Amino acid sequence: MIVRDRLPLKRIWPQAWKRLLILLVFDCTVAAAYSIFHHKWISLNGLPVAPLASALTIFLVFRTNAAYARWWEARSLWGQLVNTSRALAVQFLTMLDDETEDPRRTPLRNTLVLHHITFTHALRCHLRKQTALPEVRTFLGESVARDLSVYKNLPAGLVLRMGSLLRQARNEGMLDSFRWTAINENLTVLTNIQGACERIKNTPLPRQFDYLPRLLVNAFCWLLPLGLVEDLGLLTPIASVLVSFTFIAADLMSREISNPFESTIHDTPMTSLSRTIELNLREQMDEIDRERGWVGSPKQRRIRPIGDVMPVDGFVF
Repeated sequence: MIVRDRLPLKRIWPQAWKRLLILLVFDCTVAAAYSIFHHKWISLNGLPVAPLASALTIFLVFRTNAAYARWWEARSLWGQLVNTSRALAVQFLTMLDDETEDPRRTPLRNTLVLHHITFTHALRCHLRKQTALPEVRTFLGESVARDLSVYKNLPAGLVLRMGSLLRQARNEGMLDSFRWTAINENLTVLTNIQGACERIKNTPLPRQFDYLPRLLVNAFCWLLPLGLVEDLGLLTPIASVLVSFTFIAADLMSREISNPFESTIHDTPMTSLSRTIELNLREQMDEIDRERGWVGSPKQRRIRPIGDVMPVDGFVF
């Protein structure tokens, strides 16, 4: 996702240059045919350029609003995930009576927090149709990854595993009914967030929302030089390409933000957000080594260093 305050044109140019180049060649042909070879019939002076542009803008605005609503809902869901993660970690770390004197055993409360950290990374991979098993191996180990490899929906499997660990804690007297209910409500919130993200991922905008504006933009860009050539002459290509770029850029951007989980420059910043959740939760477990810039216990130096998801050229994927 773009994290700068401005949008560099070089990020849009690779997607639009081919269409603009073809239009430029056509615009130059029209201008030369009219001004140099005096083919006056090529002009469509009566073409209502301004009304057509206004009508096309309405279509683009309608589609852009629908696309932005999807993008904003996706961002809001991940914002809710950040808040729920912090609350759930506090519950894991403060509500479980998990006292152990065995230094070789990871406290159950910390195990649950690591499961939740893994859930956030697994959800990111799941929405981007990437394998999440490497994340599971990193945070929970090879044996857990092997157990979870049977799940097609790995985030759902992690939530189930967290529920099983909590049931074990309840059976061992670490958790009473009231605290069980409070934690279970947040696990349900996680499931609802995942389901809402999957709904956005698996339900694209209707095809007519994508096809009709694109068709109208192409038609307008091809007709535009014919309506301008009589007044502008050889300057027609400059004006036509500038106006065409405006509509093409709006068309491209509205199409991309309609799919907020597709790993594009307009994507929801799930990598950055999941990393933020990881750092926040590890800090709550007192596993932040601020001097060396590492997270995790001394035995977990394979965990990535803090800051490995800093924006690169203003972008985070």
